[in-house]
Amino acid sequence: MTKQEMLAAKALGLVAFVSVWELASRWVGDYWVPGIGQVAGRIWTELLAGKLLADLAATSQLLLAGTSIGAVCGCAVACMLRLAPRLDMLMQPFITAVMSIPKLGLVPLLVLWFGTGWVPKVMLVALTVLFIVFSLTYAGLATVNARLVMTARVFGASSFQLTRHVVVPSVLPFIFTGLQVALPWAVSAALVAEYLAAKEGIGHGIEEARQLSDSVGVYYGIVLATVLVLLCNGVLAFARKLAIKVQP
Repeated sequence: MTKQEMLAAKALGLVAFVSVWELASRWVGDYWVPGIGQVAGRIWTELLAGKLLADLAATSQLLLAGTSIGAVCGCAVACMLRLAPRLDMLMQPFITAVMSIPKLGLVPLLVLWFGTGWVPKVMLVALTVLFIVFSLTYAGLATVNARLVMTARVFGASSFQLTRHVVVPSVLPFIFTGLQVALPWAVSAALVAEYLAAKEGIGHGIEEARQLSDSVGVYYGIVLATVLVLLCNGVLAFARKLAIKVQP
């Protein structure tokens, strides 16, 4: 498919989406599905008032902090287990059990332990990201070519050179895939965290609109969250191309 055909398909999909939205609004009423013009008007109003950028910045900071911590910890745990086979065998049942727990179900426990400040919100996002990145990184480490590693050792490659030139290029695509898979879940976790106790942020805005029965405000928050996911996904895609391109 050419670029022109891809652009045409995306434009057609956007037109179809807007059409379905407007038809749904007229069919069930503005309370249930506000018109796209109403939501666009709210976006413009909040942008002029400065609230849109403030909410976007607050949620982005929470998302960045939690995702960074979760990604680093996920990669570290995967590497540690791959380097220690006995520890890997010992920990796998426990990791599987912990991964089966819905992370949003940990919200009451995190609030009980750490209160309603910044820490539990970051931890919720970090835990959501951690296990997804761990799974993909763990799988990526398993794909490292053992013969290539052995050949590099024969030619006198140090551990640092082996990691940089063999392991990292093999695992990096898996890490970025893990981040892209985790991103929507991380945004959902950030919104839920902001529902609990926050004075700003997209999740706080949605909860505030819900309490006021402001359906336009709820849809405004949903659109803003969707835009945030798309922006972050674009940044990840760009970083992935750049990182893989510069690999020696």
